[in-house]
Amino acid sequence: MIPRAVIYARCSTEEESQKDALKKQVQEGKQCVFENGWVLEDAYVESRSGTTTKGRSEYNRLYHDLASDRFDIIVIKSQDRLMRNTKDWYLFVDRLLTEQKKLYIYIERKFYTADDALITGIKAILAEEYSRELSKKINNAHKNRQKRGGPVILTSNTYGYRKLPDKSVEIVEGEAKIKRRMYELCAAGFGSRSISAILKNEGIVGRNGKPFTDSAILRMIHNPLNKGTAVMNRLHYDFESKRTVKVPEEEQYVYENKVPPIVSEELWEAANEEIAKRAETIRVKEEAKEMAGERKRGKNTGKSQLSGKLVCGLCGSPYYRRTRRRGKDGGIICEWKCKRYLEAGRNEGRGDRPQLRRVKSLGVSGCDNVHLEETKLYELLEQTCGQRYTPDKAKITDRMAHLLKAVLKETDDQPELDRETQKKERIIKQMDMLVEKLLDEIISNEVYQRKQKKLEEQLSCAEDRIKELICRKAKGSVLRERLSRIEKELKTGKALERAAVTQMLEEADKILIFPEFMEIVFSLSKVTGIKSVDIPPMDCESSIKIEYGNLFSIREKKREEREGIVDMMRKDPRITARLIAKELGISLSGANYKIRALKREGRIRFNGSGGRGEWEILS
Repeated sequence: MIPRAVIYARCSTEEESQKDALKKQVQEGKQCVFENGWVLEDAYVESRSGTTTKGRSEYNRLYHDLASDRFDIIVIKSQDRLMRNTKDWYLFVDRLLTEQKKLYIYIERKFYTADDALITGIKAILAEEYSRELSKKINNAHKNRQKRGGPVILTSNTYGYRKLPDKSVEIVEGEAKIKRRMYELCAAGFGSRSISAILKNEGIVGRNGKPFTDSAILRMIHNPLNKGTAVMNRLHYDFESKRTVKVPEEEQYVYENKVPPIVSEELWEAANEEIAKRAETIRVKEEAKEMAGERKRGKNTGKSQLSGKLVCGLCGSPYYRRTRRRGKDGGIICEWKCKRYLEAGRNEGRGDRPQLRRVKSLGVSGCDNVHLEETKLYELLEQTCGQRYTPDKAKITDRMAHLLKAVLKETDDQPELDRETQKKERIIKQMDMLVEKLLDEIISNEVYQRKQKKLEEQLSCAEDRIKELICRKAKGSVLRERLSRIEKELKTGKALERAAVTQMLEEADKILIFPEFMEIVFSLSKVTGIKSVDIPPMDCESSIKIEYGNLFSIREKKREEREGIVDMMRKDPRITARLIAKELGISLSGANYKIRALKREGRIRFNGSGGRGEWEILS
């Protein structure tokens, strides 16, 4: 069988300026494969340098593929092309040997063997030390340049500015105009998401042709470079931790009027003060929630099973989870809402967000899709799982209970506890007999002390063991009580239904949400484990359609409630608002609000005064 080979190529730090270095390395690797008569299966070509494997997608793909049966040999130019980190080298070699793959270094014309472990380990240490020294030199050169107030280093994607060949910086006027617009809107009280929506509706996009994100806008507004001030030595790459760390403010170098300003000092300050006010308002609200015992909002507070699954069927935007307080009892309601609605409000009735209503000429396109109350959504999914997947609940419950009981039975400590108690009683009797023999002068005092010490040690061990067994027995009773609760939950609760929903959500690719139904789309490659390339395109997806009518439509529910009030008035024209509130199970103020809405719509009219009269149905 002809060996299968792959090549890995990466430019080193000193070769980054050489455009053809990487291309030449790939050609050399391929030539090596052909000369040895191997079959070239793949090429892992890394365009970026780095001392570790973090962020190197091609290396990480190679490392992952080591565990597969895709190739037999890896061809590299030299050891430092893989990495210059000792720990990463040993991890790579360990997987290489475990998976019985071979590593060929073509510059040395030899395979790596276990006998090379010492010398390659030393090479990895030397390569890492070389990179450490190089990092120190580069960092020191940067720091000296920044301390002397050298030219500003701009990345290629610094929006609004362009670096000239003589290292000076000039403004890109078209982009600068857009930046000024951002600052003006922010100073006027608009948040970053609102600014993003405004620019999108004006057809303004970034250099990549995509709309500005709210996070990108926030970073631009915070950047003092836009007012002409360059802050140098803000960040430092720490070689040991392999992280970019923030430098304390007292060690940073601030140079005013270093580049041409895009906005004035006053506008920059006004915009950033507005951001600071918003941040303070949010902080105060979060502290109030935390004091009230609610979970603090923040990064990675817990990912829902539905996150990333729900997609708006009308506009294609994702659904986001939001919480609000219920008016009646102050309870927390979790809802899922369309991202476009959260940013722009609705189209029908122009229910825009307050800030967007201030800009009359925007014509913002919102979304009219329904909001999903999480509790009702899960109930709907459980009901669907119950209809489509019908496991034998009684059989599963009995089997689970049997297994749990078997575990408890195996840890029954009562027989051993009885034995240890009897042993303790025997030792105490022996000690009593020993005392009697001492008093009757049958044994000497020395013999008594020696025997007594031995019995005391045995008694202490027995007592310790009895305490341990009693403690385990108490835990066993707690376990039995828990077992009883588990068995009850399995029989009467919804544990199996919830488990079925969890499994269904794991297998679902996405859930398309429409006003009156949802469509759960499954990827057969995910469900079956078969690669999608092996499945005909028309068979790659299957779906389940779930009709829910007006379950999540608040407007339809309100309309139905109002129709109910009209029917009540039609049957009893003298009905009062108090009786309507009692019939609907709502407050008196709620009933009066609905009656006023019907009057505004021209549906009803009250003929009379002073609470005496009749309702007239107009339409």
